[in-house]
Amino acid sequence: MSSSTPEPGDARSAWEREYAEVRAYTTSYRDELDRGVEFLLGFAAASGGVSGPVLECACGRGRNAIPLAQAGYRVIGLDHAAAALSQFRARARAEAVADRIVSIRHDLREPLPLADELVGTVLDITAIDNLVQPEAQRRYGAEVARVLRPGGLLAVVTFDLDDGYYRRFLDASPWPMTGVVEDPNTGIRNQLFRGRELDAVFGTALRLAAASRFDFVDEAAQERWTRRFHMRLYRKP
Repeated sequence: MSSSTPEPGDARSAWEREYAEVRAYTTSYRDELDRGVEFLLGFAAASGGVSGPVLECACGRGRNAIPLAQAGYRVIGLDHAAAALSQFRARARAEAVADRIVSIRHDLREPLPLADELVGTVLDITAIDNLVQPEAQRRYGAEVARVLRPGGLLAVVTFDLDDGYYRRFLDASPWPMTGVVEDPNTGIRNQLFRGRELDAVFGTALRLAAASRFDFVDEAAQERWTRRFHMRLYRKP
């Protein structure tokens, strides 16, 4: 494979270390609902709310899935990190919502382990960022559309190319034209996106319903950075 196209790297081992010891990502240590999920809930409120079951891709330790289960939704959580799923299941039991949650160890580079049109909502909170090869992104976008019911919503949150933390790694990346960076603090590779690039992944079978971009100041690697994210909602016709 040429240097112009990044390989996935050892994603499984990097994420196992992240959940077991590093804890640099918000999915590793924060419990409050992600802003992208709040955006989805606000948008959907005008049309009667979020439709279940809810599928969360790369669910981590349940930052979003557990609050949604507490609100009464049935949730399916996918993650390839065993350490994350162990924490997720323990938290679900502690919060007495284990009966509303199904957790599955799964690599998003593979077909989703769900039947066609099974779910009413899909959450991708910085999940597609980890799919650093265009073909893997296209396959994943098609799989999300396949499992989503007509009228269902997909919520996507991704890092922007101008994210304050990741931008410095992009300048030194072997793949600057692809928007792929590798964080030296974690060994995890991420794809940084523009909105139109997300539309190219998801917009073939789904229709863009709402979009926003937000900046906020956050701490990462013991420093403060201005973070920049995309939030996009897609609906299946």
